Amino acid sequence: MKESTKNPLWGGVAILFITHFVVDSHGTFFAPLIPLLREKFQFSLATAGMLISVQSMTSAISQPLTALLIDRWPRLPWLPVGIVGCSIAFTSIGWMPTFWGVALAIPVGGIFFGLCHPDMASRSGSLSPENSSLAVSLFVTGGRLGFAFGPIICIAIVTRLGLEWLWIYVFVALGTMLLIVLCLPRPEARKIKAADSEGLLAALTRVRGPIGFLFAVAVSRAIIMGNLGGFLPTIYVEGGLGLWAGGIANTVLYVSGAAGVLIGGFYGDRIGKRTVILTGLLIGLAGMTGFLILPLTYGFFLLVLIGVGNFIPMGVSVAYAQSLMPEHRGFASSIFLGGGWFISAFTSAPIAAAAEYFGLLNVFWVLPLSLAIGIILALKLPREA
Repeated sequence: MKESTKNPLWGGVAILFITHFVVDSHGTFFAPLIPLLREKFQFSLATAGMLISVQSMTSAISQPLTALLIDRWPRLPWLPVGIVGCSIAFTSIGWMPTFWGVALAIPVGGIFFGLCHPDMASRSGSLSPENSSLAVSLFVTGGRLGFAFGPIICIAIVTRLGLEWLWIYVFVALGTMLLIVLCLPRPEARKIKAADSEGLLAALTRVRGPIGFLFAVAVSRAIIMGNLGGFLPTIYVEGGLGLWAGGIANTVLYVSGAAGVLIGGFYGDRIGKRTVILTGLLIGLAGMTGFLILPLTYGFFLLVLIGVGNFIPMGVSVAYAQSLMPEHRGFASSIFLGGGWFISAFTSAPIAAAAEYFGLLNVFWVLPLSLAIGIILALKLPREA
């Protein structure tokens, strides 16, 4: 009996792993296509930066808003609708005949993209409460792998079939939607709140210290990943290494990030979450500094350090936030899966505009500075017993 109750739980985590992979793979379609889309529609690097910002903003701002709805009505089909809507919008970037069609598809895709994440994160944290850190880390790892292989999937389709054939990836989303509807355990119905239950505002007030510092660390990490992940293909193309090298660079970054999430999830409950977060940030800072100093041919090795370091704190932070706010799991998750990205989204446009004059790698020195600030803030996190 004991074994039969465990299998469905981990089966659900496996489905969420796959779903997160598919959802997040769509989120990386625009970045590797920037060189091709700029050639097709003749827009500037600053405009590309603005579109990256729009994608990040819409993906991020929709998460806390939908999290409130999901926490209130957990059994509505948020996830199936989100994954199909996200897929249709982001794959349309390839066949849109006008620049303004692409510009519209990006925020629409971002909204549906954000709709998926609070539902997935809430389910992952509740499927196996006794192993919540590992369950959440596995869920997050699926997303990192989606970010890693999304550029390769995208480039493979458009180089072999053409931009207009990117829509065939919608069938992958439809298959995943069926897997969700038919096989994923339904979330528990919303429980009637007891008279002494804690409201969202009261919970945020109670944990404002650790949540505030964790959020600040999430912002510093998101500034790195949002800008580096968004412009890596452009850096490699401008460096003469080609579009495939840029796509592979993104894959290296996010595969390493997936490893970092698992490392953080494994050690978070063993050596302390604060120690794990600080260690990850220091590794990321070393990698980011080296990437800017050394020739681009060393970039793949340094991207491993950046990916591992920046993502070690991610799953740990989400699980920690959910433990602080157990009655508001979806909202707690959205703070880190969306909130940090929303703030960081405001940095992509000015960085791209400055890069028009000074070059991307020169302007990117603001990224290790951001990470250094994150380390200082992480030092203020409370020590664990």
